[in-house]
Amino acid sequence: MDKPVKAVVVGVGHLGQHHARLMKEVPGAELVAVVDSDPKRAEAIAGPLGVPGLSSLDSIPDDVTAASVAVPTSRHRDIVMPLLEQGVSVLVEKPMAATLEEAREMEAAARERGLVLQVGHIERFNPALSVFHELDVQPRFIEAHRLAPFNFRTLDVSVVMDLMIHDLDIVMELAGSPLARVDAVGSRVLGQHVDIANARLVFENGCVANVTASRVSFEPLRRTRVFGDETFVSMDFATRHAFVVRKAEGFDLGSLQPEDQAKLQTGGSFKEFLAQGLMDAKEIDMDEANPLQSELTAFVANVRGEQAGGVSAQAGLRAMEVAVRVSDEIDRHRWT
Repeated sequence: MDKPVKAVVVGVGHLGQHHARLMKEVPGAELVAVVDSDPKRAEAIAGPLGVPGLSSLDSIPDDVTAASVAVPTSRHRDIVMPLLEQGVSVLVEKPMAATLEEAREMEAAARERGLVLQVGHIERFNPALSVFHELDVQPRFIEAHRLAPFNFRTLDVSVVMDLMIHDLDIVMELAGSPLARVDAVGSRVLGQHVDIANARLVFENGCVANVTASRVSFEPLRRTRVFGDETFVSMDFATRHAFVVRKAEGFDLGSLQPEDQAKLQTGGSFKEFLAQGLMDAKEIDMDEANPLQSELTAFVANVRGEQAGGVSAQAGLRAMEVAVRVSDEIDRHRWT
């Protein structure tokens, strides 16, 4: 496909405005309009980008073949389905839809029409995650924390669908095994939906994941730790910093003795312990790549017929299915 992909962005609120700004810069794409139910908002975002600001999907040009959708979750199905029916490929923000039934309907519609439907799990494009993919590690235990202060933009869904679903998607990808069991607990704090939750996922291959999400924390945290045989990886998705510890080449795990403590200085740190050659440690600072821009670029490339990665509708649906299982367990264990 030599011609640029004609693209629109639907929903230009807090997040969608960045979709529009970055779509303008995506190689192989031509932003031709932005759409928002608020005409003034549409015009305010569209003007500086030099494109029309529209208030209805009925007004988008006939030659549009790609759309990035960043409207509230409750409206995903009602926006995405008409676009798919018009032959438009779609990148829709997570969670994929308000219900599993709607998500399945969207996935089936895209599959039957041979269209690209991807889900905006932006952390898949975080450079910190690339560190893990470069290692030959089979996860045995995964621990993920995603904590954020309270805001009013996501009151229509629980913290499971709002924040935890990021890590559920990542954990399912890293574990590489069907899910065998889910235990979960959560509670409402400020809103009508669950604001803090913890889930323990057990996979058929024996991997276990402990996932915590909160949107009532004083300080933000987005960190995932992965423990494998002879390897530990810590990925900070906020700072894009990773720390990898592996057994040093030639070191026999069975040779470590209590008297080896004498090698350390008094009050020596763990890094000093590593310096003795027992293990190898590497700290990695990621580049300044913009994950959202990478996500949009991959989406457009896929629409152009390339194999550029990203979260497929099937993977987005899988994350939703696990999130629903977690939510059901929270409801089952809720106390009065």
